[in-house]
Amino acid sequence: MIAALCVVMVASIALAACGERLGESKDIMTSVRDMGAPKADAARSISADMSAQEMMEVGFYNYYAADFVVSENYSDNITKLQNSDVTFNTQYIDGYKIRKGVYSESDPLASDTYHLVIAAGSMTNKIEEALVVGGDLRYRIVEGGIVNDKYLEYDSAIGMLKVKDFSGFKETDYGVDLEKYNIEVCNDPTKVFTYDIFDTKTLALVPGTIEEATDPVYDKDAGVYTFSADFDIEVATQNYIHVLERNLAKENGRNVRFKSLHMDFVLWEDGHIKSISILEEYDFSMVIPLSNIYDADVYFAYDESESGYLMSNYENAFTDNFGIKRNNEFYDAAQEISGTVVLTTGEIVGIIVGALVLLAAAITLIVIACRRGKKRMLAEAEARSARADEEELFGESGEKEE
Repeated sequence: MIAALCVVMVASIALAACGERLGESKDIMTSVRDMGAPKADAARSISADMSAQEMMEVGFYNYYAADFVVSENYSDNITKLQNSDVTFNTQYIDGYKIRKGVYSESDPLASDTYHLVIAAGSMTNKIEEALVVGGDLRYRIVEGGIVNDKYLEYDSAIGMLKVKDFSGFKETDYGVDLEKYNIEVCNDPTKVFTYDIFDTKTLALVPGTIEEATDPVYDKDAGVYTFSADFDIEVATQNYIHVLERNLAKENGRNVRFKSLHMDFVLWEDGHIKSISILEEYDFSMVIPLSNIYDADVYFAYDESESGYLMSNYENAFTDNFGIKRNNEFYDAAQEISGTVVLTTGEIVGIIVGALVLLAAAITLIVIACRRGKKRMLAEAEARSARADEEELFGESGEKEE
């Protein structure tokens, strides 16, 4: 019972400290979500008589054919006990990819690329970067957690993470070995995402990947087509599921069973992808059976000079920390706007420890009170027994007086 109370209290505080990802605070970032239609011509066009599948294929084709593309990702990752509403961990996973140069299947590292991933929540925090310049692929990561706030600072109120100490980064130079990178890091910086939906060899959708899709709807005022699609999880995740398994194995997770994959697409009328909303769900085990829900919004832009993501700024990102400093500036600005007080992971631990101390103190007081009550009851019982013995020997007190 006491152990259960401790677990409930710790879980409640941890989840409260994590909070929800607040999209409003990200509006101060140089976001591409509200940019107008691209000025650059699309490699392939779409038409009103096309199906969702045909438009999707054109959209992905144009992504890889663009001379410049940046994508911003804002997402939540929620882990629950299977078949329940008990939440074990809530993360936000934000970041962006930049590619300068048309994608080449024969040499994916021919284009300069920068990829930033920021993940934070109630359990672990980390910031990862991938950088490809001149065909050389490098990667670095800094990690913290609920018991380590030396390098990172997390503000749950604004849903953002910053680097406090740059010495915490661990760097790996993969050179031209993209395959090794994808096995160890599990996040290809050259691809739009890791699902098995668009084949960059054939430059077409993977056959059978779409299970069901809505008819495209044209919005003349916005100049966009919108449609939704559900994917065959056996086809769309045949390789992606191994990426998940490798990632989960780092945390002793296993037995991934995909349940669903849904996407909402918005395409500019010229055929460029404007945005994709992703909802995926899968079950896995990590000592106990768990379910994971990943909910992401991804926004795209194709005009380098107007997007705020000049690739030239990132060529030395591992030495001048351009991307990290940029993120830190947004963090500080969002914090100032929100007017919130930041709790570091150390302070969160302090709160939890303090709460447990209070709980332990309360339990101690209850135990002491129970012991005192028991002693009182024993004393009263002994007194009653003594009076009964006395009355048996001498009679009632009234009779003795007579």
